This record gives sequence, C-alpha cells and structure tokens, in this order.
Amino acid sequence: MKPLKRHPDLIERSREHHHSLALCLRILREPAADHQADIENHRADLLAHFASEEAQFAPHWGRLDAALQQRFEEDHAALRGMLASPQYQAAEWNRRFAETLREHARFDERALFPAIEPYLGEPSADL
Repeated sequence: MKPLKRHPDLIERSREHHHSLALCLRILREPAADHQADIENHRADLLAHFASEEAQFAPHWGRLDAALQQRFEEDHAALRGMLASPQYQAAEWNRRFAETLREHARFDERALFPAIEPYLGEPSADL
C-alpha cells in the first residue's frame, strides 16, 4: 500500500488522527473495561486538535460543500459533549465515544482533507 500523501499543513493532523484511532481500538477491544485514564490522558490533546482544525479550516468553508462543514461541526460538538459529560464506567458510552471518534477521524482523512487540500496553498513556513 502506498503511503498517503498529505498537504504538509495536514500531516500533523493525520498523525493526531492515528493516535485517536489507536485509542479507539483499545476502547473497542473491551468497551466494558475502565478506560477513564486512557481517555483523560488524550482529552486535552483531542480538544486542542478540534480547535486547531476549526481555526485552520474556517477560512475555507465557503469553498466546500456545506455538508462537509456540517458533518465536521456536528462531530466536534458531539465529541466535546461526550468529553464534558463522560460515563467512563458505561460500556455503551465507551463504545459510542470510540465509534464517534473513529468515524470522525476517518471522515477527516477520507472526505474533508482531500476536499480542502487544494485550497491550502503553499505550506506554512513554520513546518
């Protein structure tokens, strides 16, 4: 399989998605287990990731299909809501959190990133 080529300004976002997907896999292997520490260890990074994506993509929403923005914003709102009111001891909450995060990361990688890359222009100088 060929490595996925990404605009340089999205490479770090893709790395962060990889870490999120690994977290999801751990949770989904055993949703009834206690995942509180694992999720809490990722909480600040996830919230920072959401904020960074939102700031980076905001200038480009008018150029993209509105459904992409809607899905992106709904996913972030759902995940923030879950992190604000966690139910770590509930297997169903763990499963739903992991599945929502997994599907959002896949959406970003498979739909949003390819759609937004043409508008990102030259890579930022700080990379």
